[in-house]
Amino acid sequence: MVDLVVKNAKLLLQSGLTRGGLGVDAGQICIIATDEHLPDASTVIDAAGKIVMPGLIDGHAHLHDPTMLSHEDFTTGSRAAAAGGVTTVVDMPLTNQIDSPQAVEEKMAQGESMSIVDFTFYAGMLNSDNYTMIPAMVEKGIAAFKAFTCEPYPTSDGVLIQALSAASESGGHVTLHAENQGVLDEFAREMDGEWDAPISHSLARPNIAEQLAVKQAVTIAEQVGGHLHIAHITTREGLAEVERGKLKGTMVTTEVCPHHLVFHRDEMNRLGPKSKMNPPLRSRTDRSALWSALLRGTIDMTVSDHAPCPIDMKEAGNDDIRKAWSGVDGIQMILRVLLSEGINKGRISFTRLLNVASLNPAKLFGLYPRKGVLAVGADADFVIIDPTREEKLTSEMMFSKCGWTLYENMMMKGAPIMTIVRGTPVYEEDRILVESGHGRFQAMKGIAPFED
Repeated sequence: MVDLVVKNAKLLLQSGLTRGGLGVDAGQICIIATDEHLPDASTVIDAAGKIVMPGLIDGHAHLHDPTMLSHEDFTTGSRAAAAGGVTTVVDMPLTNQIDSPQAVEEKMAQGESMSIVDFTFYAGMLNSDNYTMIPAMVEKGIAAFKAFTCEPYPTSDGVLIQALSAASESGGHVTLHAENQGVLDEFAREMDGEWDAPISHSLARPNIAEQLAVKQAVTIAEQVGGHLHIAHITTREGLAEVERGKLKGTMVTTEVCPHHLVFHRDEMNRLGPKSKMNPPLRSRTDRSALWSALLRGTIDMTVSDHAPCPIDMKEAGNDDIRKAWSGVDGIQMILRVLLSEGINKGRISFTRLLNVASLNPAKLFGLYPRKGVLAVGADADFVIIDPTREEKLTSEMMFSKCGWTLYENMMMKGAPIMTIVRGTPVYEEDRILVESGHGRFQAMKGIAPFED
């Protein structure tokens, strides 16, 4: 007898959708078989008409910054993750530096006492004083490092060169927020007094700012040879630079957020200050280019860039968009967007869903084959999906501490109905099933080749 059996499912395996079920013992998948070959179990879940896929790995979320706990924390953020089918979160610094052994130990302890899903995290932000930390951080299981080409934490080209080299030698990677600061400065100056409309935020951060920064970074990666990851790509021009690098054999990967797949900048005045984030919403043409790149493999994975705030920090931008907080919710939305706007509209396949939401992130962050795949011996992290369920999204459905969503009143088709972390159901039908502290820190242990 095993601990848990899921039967009558469609399993999303690397080979495609397969009818059958799986068994779980001691937190790991112990068998994948047709229903008649599944063992007896203490708990049996009938997943008739549902799809079981590996739990999502959100590779870019801001859940727990010690100086900004009014925005989100490990408890509330991990509940939102579970409600979105996310079983592992890669937390990223927001304002508080994670660049010392003490900071790492403190964050590990906070996560293991508060989170209900598994987690790991980035070190950063990189600068000339701390990039030498990279080998020591990799030894502690932190192999992902965040840098900016622009404010508020600009990293010079020299530091990026050194960081990419050190990360490459140690088995890590550098993730870059790529916008050219000179372009941002000049376009903001030209906006002089025209900040009352939310769309001004997007117009002041034009596509060329992303393109130039991505091009420069990819060129550096070509010379250095390290693994460069471009955070939250948004433009067709930026995508072209990433694709150019990939075709040359440069180790460059990238990610996309659900809000950039759903919304476009012409909606910003209707959506109001809630729609402000960096990089900003782009044109309809850019949005189409993102979906195309997601399908063909130029974009390697999906992430939330979850960074909501108390609503008053958004409403501060009602008359001047510069005063609004830059960040939105998203950790509860990745899977819903991929199902509703991707699978159910024919924009992506189930294989691509598996690759970009689970498998590739597991490989990038050194969690594969423990995470990101339904396989014997892997952690029993999976989500049960109803691909036909229709939902009207409301703030009341959201588990985020901030209590609002950019997706208010949108209708979507396809939703997670149960999330299991290491064999334990943590979420089912709008209910959290476990106490804080179920989550465990996951050390990063080298990257593996991605799936196109």
